[in-house]
Amino acid sequence: MNSILTKVYNTVFSTSAAGLYLLIFAIAIGVATFIENDFGTSSAQDLIFRARWFELLLVLFGGTIIANIFRFRLVQQKKWASLIFHSAIIIIIIGAGVTRYFGYEGMMHIREGKAANSFLSTETFLNFKVSQSDKSYSFDESVFFSTLGNQTFEGTYQIGTDIYKVNVTEFIPNPKEQLTEQQGGKAVMKVVIAGQQGREEIFVNQGDRVNINGVNFNFTPELLPNAFNVVVRNDSLYFATDAPVIQTVMATQKTDTIPPSDYKPLRLRSMYVLGQSGFVIGEFKASAMMSIVAGDQKMKNESNAGLRMTIAKNGVVQNNFLTGQKGVEGMPKVFDFGDSQMAVSYGSKTVEVPFNIQLRDFIMERYPGTDNPSSYASEVTVIDPSQGVNMPFRIYMNNILDYGGIDFSNHLLIKTKQVHI
Repeated sequence: MNSILTKVYNTVFSTSAAGLYLLIFAIAIGVATFIENDFGTSSAQDLIFRARWFELLLVLFGGTIIANIFRFRLVQQKKWASLIFHSAIIIIIIGAGVTRYFGYEGMMHIREGKAANSFLSTETFLNFKVSQSDKSYSFDESVFFSTLGNQTFEGTYQIGTDIYKVNVTEFIPNPKEQLTEQQGGKAVMKVVIAGQQGREEIFVNQGDRVNINGVNFNFTPELLPNAFNVVVRNDSLYFATDAPVIQTVMATQKTDTIPPSDYKPLRLRSMYVLGQSGFVIGEFKASAMMSIVAGDQKMKNESNAGLRMTIAKNGVVQNNFLTGQKGVEGMPKVFDFGDSQMAVSYGSKTVEVPFNIQLRDFIMERYPGTDNPSSYASEVTVIDPSQGVNMPFRIYMNNILDYGGIDFSNHLLIKTKQVHI
């Protein structure tokens, strides 16, 4: 038995095995680079960096390093240089493991002259709040979804005498609405405007009355004043207004001013200006169904994610669709079961700390003759009344604030003098 264990030990922790582990590690890092480029960091983490096989690979590689320290007696004084090199690798692997399993990251947003005692987690969560009569219960579950990796979640919770079963059935990267022709569906048009975040698309169903960028769209047979009235005739759109409308055909750049009149043909992919607002009817389907589909498969840090969810309370099932993103608190969707409601959101969660960080001043220096920052620093004060602490500190590159077991460093600066610590 001992000979078998010795043989396994010598094989698994041999010098040649260390070379193999290092080769697999290099290949994995290279593959992760391509995955990250095409599908985002989350997919690379899910398939490689967070995978059990990758963690096992690092453990085996670390084991070979330790075995070789004793095998080649590196503790001898003449071999201390090699010992320091091998020990550094072990320390790096242990540090990575501690960070992976015991550490956490977040973003504390502080404006100049203000203080904060909470931060938003870097990790994403499903945040739950259940309301029953005059009581409420809050809890959360850490989740990690990616385009190529894990896309489901299941959980069962007992709250009082009620059993809730939660299922995430589908993860949709960069979700977007899409019109699909379907017999028996509704007439739908897509209104395109230039919003604060760039191009925005709003779908208006037949029967809707909505205000979009200051224009009252009336997609009903009733002719209303001070509105952009739209009707469907022979599977085509017509419009009428009581104010002049400027129409520009995008293909020819021909511009006409259409005076107030009865219904006239509404041209797709033409620019219309009513008052101070402009818009384009980008798409129209006479009979369609609205569906949510995946957009760009690459999930960036600022990308939106969509989750199709089902929640069952004592066998009564409800479905809903959530959206959220990393680094932002999610907007809750409510599953209403009559005598109780469960609000669910997807995104970061707020973590409070037992002290305040006040940003007194944010200092940024630029390269001469340019707007590019050369360095920046934050003058902060740690305020902890429970410990009688009122400690000023200057945070800058390679000079972090360590207090209460948490490290604070400058992460990002913006023109509003808000610092993300």
